[in-house]
Amino acid sequence: MALYVLLGLSALFSCVAFARWRWGLLLMILLAAVQDPLRKLVPGAPGWLVLATAPVFLATVVSAIAHTRGWWAGFSRPYPKIARALVLLIPLCAPAAIISLTYGPGSWLFTLFGAFSYSLLFLAVVAGFHYPRDLRMLRRLLAVYCLVNAVMLSGGLLEYLKWFPDWRILGTEALGYTWVRWGSGYTVDMLAGFYRSADVMGWHAAAVCLLSLVLALSGKGARRYGWLLVSAFAVVALLLCGRRKMVYMLPVFALGLLWLYWQAGRAARAATLLVLLMIPLGSVLVVGDWVSEDSANMRYYSGQGLKFDAAESIQGQGFNAVWTTFQQSGFFGGGLGFATPGGHNLAAARPRAWQESAPSRIMFELGVPGTLGFLAVMVSLLLAMLRATLGQLRAHTPQAPYAAGLMAFFLANVGSLTVSGQILADPFIASFLGILVGVVLATPRLPELARRQARPQAALRAQRAAPA
Repeated sequence: MALYVLLGLSALFSCVAFARWRWGLLLMILLAAVQDPLRKLVPGAPGWLVLATAPVFLATVVSAIAHTRGWWAGFSRPYPKIARALVLLIPLCAPAAIISLTYGPGSWLFTLFGAFSYSLLFLAVVAGFHYPRDLRMLRRLLAVYCLVNAVMLSGGLLEYLKWFPDWRILGTEALGYTWVRWGSGYTVDMLAGFYRSADVMGWHAAAVCLLSLVLALSGKGARRYGWLLVSAFAVVALLLCGRRKMVYMLPVFALGLLWLYWQAGRAARAATLLVLLMIPLGSVLVVGDWVSEDSANMRYYSGQGLKFDAAESIQGQGFNAVWTTFQQSGFFGGGLGFATPGGHNLAAARPRAWQESAPSRIMFELGVPGTLGFLAVMVSLLLAMLRATLGQLRAHTPQAPYAAGLMAFFLANVGSLTVSGQILADPFIASFLGILVGVVLATPRLPELARRQARPQAALRAQRAAPA
């Protein structure tokens, strides 16, 4: 029954997305939230069900292209460097695609899967660029994501308290495994709650925490304190997941946000932000007192080797892993799709891949030409986002807090992906990251879009008010 419900929701939401593509992004958030609990109720919990949101996203993109005049031209005109880098990346990936196509029986499946995974990111950027027509739409997107996943994060708390030990939708036992982290004289149970793994719950917990902060920093009145409470609750789930790399996202976000305001010449605002950022982060102390100092989770996060583990992880999974991959796989790499997260579910011939971090995976799959092309795309995206964000901050525009917060969120994810890129196996997370990047790039044009939208509405009101 759960299988039919999940597939039915995927088909229904895809139809809605094809008719109204902006609704498709919101429905994709809802489907991504319920897909893991429903998957656990399906006998065998097949891994391919993680692709349930992919049809919704594809329908959204096709509909956006069909209903948006100048879909590609509207993006490439303000950002020609990004557009050129994206076009150049295609031929640079051709050698890697040929390698995976000709590797062995059925290896073409990895070629298609790899091409789909990389295309997903960049199509999402363009879709996110066209999504917001005003600040209300941008805020609605973030609010829907935070509220929906705040509800789902309660599963981590229920699993920790063991209130419903017989629920199949809690934890990972329904998937046939449990995650445990071994420390010095203790073990840490890595909780997943309603999600399928501790990684996924940890990423959503960090995302809800940080995006709720964006809503709080950009909001006014009493509502901002409500978002601070949501952010604080997400920190609790983040600490229970047992994934340090997700916890790292919080300080990177804070440092990135403060640095952006400092670069924009708004040091006074940066000091105010620091005070607000400490409110949800103070929930760490509350949780620490609640679970006591003897808690394995708190010992794990407060261990003396935490700083050194972080430095070693970044160095080992960063440059060292990329160089080792180049030495093993050669100039053209091992083949497109062979190291893409989620590819292990494909039953076809492929070489062994040990790479875990995003940089080493890209080097293995795309080789030197494709890696340089991918790096050119990312650098052009980063510089364009930085220019857009600093421009909004210096002009003190209403969309400046959103641009700065989402830019800092992007930097936090880059830091996490440097250590491990496995989270990108989730199509929703990969596409959602791309959408938020596109939203940042769209912030400079929001005032003009709002004026265009207001003109026909003002004319209609004037026509109705005119005497018969």
